[in-house]
Amino acid sequence: MTTPTLCVSNAVDTLRDFAVRADGVEELLSECYAQQDQALYWGPLDKMLITYEPIGDLDWQRKFLEIDGVVNLSPAGRTGSLFADTLADPGLMAAVAAHAGPGRRLRLIPHTTTADLWRFAETLRTRYGIVVELPESPPRQDVRDLLDTKTGLRDLATDLGMTDGPCRIPPGTHCTGMREVPAAVRSMLATGTPCIVKADRGEASLGLLIFRPGADDITERLAASTFYGEEPVVVEEFLDGDITFPSVEYMVPEDAPPHLCYTTDMLFEGATHLRGNVTARELRDEWWYRPLTRGGLRLAGEMQRRGYRGRFGIDAIARDGVVYMHDLNARRTGSSHVHEFGAHLIGPGYLDTHAVGNYDFYGLPAGLELPEVLRLLGRLVASPRHADRGVVPTELTDLRTGRLSCMFYAPSLAELHELIVGARAALDLGR
Repeated sequence: MTTPTLCVSNAVDTLRDFAVRADGVEELLSECYAQQDQALYWGPLDKMLITYEPIGDLDWQRKFLEIDGVVNLSPAGRTGSLFADTLADPGLMAAVAAHAGPGRRLRLIPHTTTADLWRFAETLRTRYGIVVELPESPPRQDVRDLLDTKTGLRDLATDLGMTDGPCRIPPGTHCTGMREVPAAVRSMLATGTPCIVKADRGEASLGLLIFRPGADDITERLAASTFYGEEPVVVEEFLDGDITFPSVEYMVPEDAPPHLCYTTDMLFEGATHLRGNVTARELRDEWWYRPLTRGGLRLAGEMQRRGYRGRFGIDAIARDGVVYMHDLNARRTGSSHVHEFGAHLIGPGYLDTHAVGNYDFYGLPAGLELPEVLRLLGRLVASPRHADRGVVPTELTDLRTGRLSCMFYAPSLAELHELIVGARAALDLGR
């Protein structure tokens, strides 16, 4: 008997804990909530999926992609913890218990393992008699939480001697609190090196500050930011110039060697605004592929030794023959769904025949609805069940705000980029 799968798409829980420091936090987070929709492609296609709010236009997506086995439910309240909100909703908990079926087992896949996940799993065990399998959750919450910080990555890499060599962390330093940051910034700028300031628990590029040699507003800009306090801060070299932005994701099982899931090329608009990701067989021929995948596997092995289990991603910057690892996400990432879209809807060996990616388009009219999107994109919209290339509108929960995310697939990386350009033109967003 196959164990039923429950996906809990708590993609914003840890981000919210950090983002509350900003003014207008709800507006800031509004587009992030649509990331919940990415879980449509996680794990098996037949599953129960809990999201902050019902996934937008799910009936169309079910029919278009032929994924009728998705059941989507949401809790009545929203406190900032999707697991806590689910626990507080008796009707939703009853539905989860029923989903476990006669075997009284569930396979739980979260976006992020949080302290409330363990309370949720324990409640299912003690109150409902359900055994919860957690293949992607580290049994030690403190290990996960530490690795998910900027200092956690830098300490891990330093312990492995990865401050030099073809795959390394950028030159930089830890500051124990805000009082040490101005001196660290000035010290780096004095060498002619631009730098970037990062809050230890920062996510989604929030609070990043970039300083270049000659800056005379260091103290003022740092003081004006609401994202820094008496927690650790990282100051490291800001890498620009002729650069690319590769990333990798690994799976760290409990009782088998870690393995690479996929690599992507991250698509940025400016220095800090991520707009999409692409994965393709052509990436294996890039000069950065071998050092990044080998370096990432070294981190994965050490993380497993320290008690980590589950997925994690590394974001990097490749420049002048060196790969710099600048962020470690100890969870599923914003590109996990890209890989699983390809694996489920094209096939496990999709990279042998296709490139797959996602891209977020901004600046569309507020109040936009799916029928108008389908009209604008026209024949570009096609299901991978029946075509060898096409565009699939997704993350539709956020469409009303004027943001549209789409999945793209094509026989080659060049053709995929042509599809993105074509979609941008069809949406009348220019090039």
